[in-house]
Amino acid sequence: MIRISGRPTSSQYPTFETIDIPWDKCIVKCRTDINCSAVFKISDIRCHYYLFGSLSTFEQIQLPGNKCPTSNPLVSGPTYLTQTINNQLYKTTVTLDSSSGHSYNVTYSVYTCPNNTKPFPRVDYLVNCIGLFFFDAPRCNNYTQASALCKAQNGTLTGPANADEYEYIQDITNSSKYTSNPDSYTYLTYWIDGYSTYIEFSYWFEDYTHNESINYTWAAGSPKYKGTGYCLHNPAPTGSYIWDSPCNYTLDAKSSVCWRGALCQIPSIFEIF
Repeated sequence: MIRISGRPTSSQYPTFETIDIPWDKCIVKCRTDINCSAVFKISDIRCHYYLFGSLSTFEQIQLPGNKCPTSNPLVSGPTYLTQTINNQLYKTTVTLDSSSGHSYNVTYSVYTCPNNTKPFPRVDYLVNCIGLFFFDAPRCNNYTQASALCKAQNGTLTGPANADEYEYIQDITNSSKYTSNPDSYTYLTYWIDGYSTYIEFSYWFEDYTHNESINYTWAAGSPKYKGTGYCLHNPAPTGSYIWDSPCNYTLDAKSSVCWRGALCQIPSIFEIF
């Protein structure tokens, strides 16, 4: 939630709902409602309740000296709020209206991702859609084909940019064994961004937005190969976390390990309200 010492000055349809509840409960209600963007205190027992996209501007108000600083109505903290619902990320941003110097604009944007992917905000305000994509035929394939699979979606191979992304990646990877394993292999693994270079344990990456391998969680004993021709995948064939193997691997029939597809990032569809 973004806290503001300001007063709404205009709104778009739908405007607001007047609710007769104590102010602290009004705040709690908004925090637990994914569709709520703002609340405004009318009295100790009444508030105005704004849905996503309904409040467009507010003006700075003067408060006593022991309250929020009058020179800046934004309480110290972020000036935007993001919420994710299924495959959509909703973002509310507050910015100063430079022409007035005391009014602030509220803008709303929605990033929509394809089904079976999830939006994650990354560098330069980008929102990437992250998900697993599967080989059709053959169902187990190499790193080159994994890269091509992502490019066919207008994206690239990717890797985890933070702990939240990696938790999501592990969840969808683990569940795929039961939902995308028609040949009933014992282990499924997926190519991720990272192709070895001549420099020891250094990799070339297709996607610059995940900050290379800084947020990669390695399996015990990996990376283990030196030189070129080795690529990264998740999870390790018979365990968990990230592993390196020859880039031409497709299927280890003896151990029942299939390189089933690729972890891709693809662009989201961006809309401003």
